[in-house]
Amino acid sequence: MRWFALWLVTLLIASEPVTFNKQIAPLIFQNCSSCHRPGETAPFPLLTYEDVRKHAAQIIAVTQRRYMPPWPPEPGYGDFAGERRLTDAQLALLAEWVKAGCPQGNPADLPPQPQFAEGWQLGAPDLIVRMPTPYQLVASGSDVFRNFVLPVNVQDTKYVRAVELRPGNKRIVHHANILVDRRQSMRKLDGEDGQPGFPGMLDSAEARSDTFAPDSHFLFWKPGTVLEPNPDDMSWRFDPGTDLILNMHLRPSGKSETIQLEVGFYFSHQLPSKHPMLLQLEHDGALDIPPGARDLEVTDHLTLPVDVEVLAIYPHAHYLGKQVEAWATLSDGARAWLIKINDWDINWQAVYTYRAPVRLPRGTTITMRITYDNSASNPRNPSNPPKRVLTGPRSEDEMAHVWLQVLPQKQSAEDPRVALQEAPG
Repeated sequence: MRWFALWLVTLLIASEPVTFNKQIAPLIFQNCSSCHRPGETAPFPLLTYEDVRKHAAQIIAVTQRRYMPPWPPEPGYGDFAGERRLTDAQLALLAEWVKAGCPQGNPADLPPQPQFAEGWQLGAPDLIVRMPTPYQLVASGSDVFRNFVLPVNVQDTKYVRAVELRPGNKRIVHHANILVDRRQSMRKLDGEDGQPGFPGMLDSAEARSDTFAPDSHFLFWKPGTVLEPNPDDMSWRFDPGTDLILNMHLRPSGKSETIQLEVGFYFSHQLPSKHPMLLQLEHDGALDIPPGARDLEVTDHLTLPVDVEVLAIYPHAHYLGKQVEAWATLSDGARAWLIKINDWDINWQAVYTYRAPVRLPRGTTITMRITYDNSASNPRNPSNPPKRVLTGPRSEDEMAHVWLQVLPQKQSAEDPRVALQEAPG
């Protein structure tokens, strides 16, 4: 089919000139402008003809090698919502447009610029929680991974359909995991080093290990995120005596920055009837990567005791991660891919939501495989020369996790979530 798409583009190019207004603007608006606009993290806007023309050569360079738009999963290994991967046909259009001198075209062909919500995306939240004490990010140096404890004052149990993070200066916040600490167990770490929060790449497992709740949801934010509320029948429970933990990846900007984030809660007035769970595949306990290792593989697997629908997936490794794979093996031996990332980059980690739930029957085995490169040839290796790396929460440590958000399908009087909690690995 790829050859047919390229042939079709060639035919269209031969019969009609490629212009910004007709072919290029829709492509840019859909795939680039959400981050390339004022107030977001991208270094320059891509909202007008002049914006794009000035950066045309750079756009060609980064799109042809698929560095931009950032979309790490390989095609054909999971069908995800919000995919921002340019097709070969779109790349050919861009190349032809630049080759022709970047013609602007007929103004009547130009689509409206995309509109983005200012302030809170869903309107005024029902509850706003702010960091109690600002954090001062240093002007320079390596990226900072920091966790902030936010006490939340609610008098009774709430059901949450959406959570939105407002970080202030988005250019210094690469991404955030919003974790729920139902036992306030992380307060003991807050401020131990004399600054708000505590350091480390706190993973979902650590915050949920002793506070796990069956209504688990991914709460992940990165610049350009378009907030999608949960359906009211799949809201999640928030009880009095619960803290939020903001696990932040911060990037120094060249000047000292003050960070005091806000989190907005949007509540549902309906009790949830669907209760997803988070299933974890991991290989942390035995993770030991010697210096010079180029292709060290670790695996984990679990067998489903009940039918499930897989809603989303979140793989996680640090700087030595090279390749991440997850797949399901059905009872007949057939393999259904859940995700494959051939060039893992911690800077582009994300939660990936499936366009449609992936149905997996009882007896399916889910497998995770993560490959690590601890050689000097790994450009992301934080140690030069390479050193032995073990598991741990610091950025220079490593992790091997794949989280799946699944919706168990009830088949009997027994709660299927109980069976999933006891699923064999």
